[in-house]
Amino acid sequence: MRDRRQSERQGRGAETLAMIWLRLTGHRILARRWRGRNGEIDIVAYRHRVIIFCEVKFRRQPDVTGIPSPQQRRRICRAAQEFASRRHLSNNVEWRFDLVQISPPLRGSVLPIRHLKDAWRCDG
Repeated sequence: MRDRRQSERQGRGAETLAMIWLRLTGHRILARRWRGRNGEIDIVAYRHRVIIFCEVKFRRQPDVTGIPSPQQRRRICRAAQEFASRRHLSNNVEWRFDLVQISPPLRGSVLPIRHLKDAWRCDG
């Protein structure tokens, strides 16, 4: 139970850091921890006519990509479709699925943030 609470705290801290990073890099945050019937999206952002659905992962080792499993990607894609439907998003905007990886700062590293743009695509 203690490990789970610690993991949840680390995850929320990573989401907060990712949100700050996205704002600093010119993104507008549309939603955080958005939940629908089909799943959850950590952060939904907007930049240059692109809606970005971000999955945030805290990793102790920065070399591990943390790309969601195929099942998780399908769930995130369905949640993104639900988000777009509920928000009546225009068909003129593009979608992108990003991974923002947060890791503890290591000696000599500049930022503990790794932003993988267009980390995966949805089928169909």
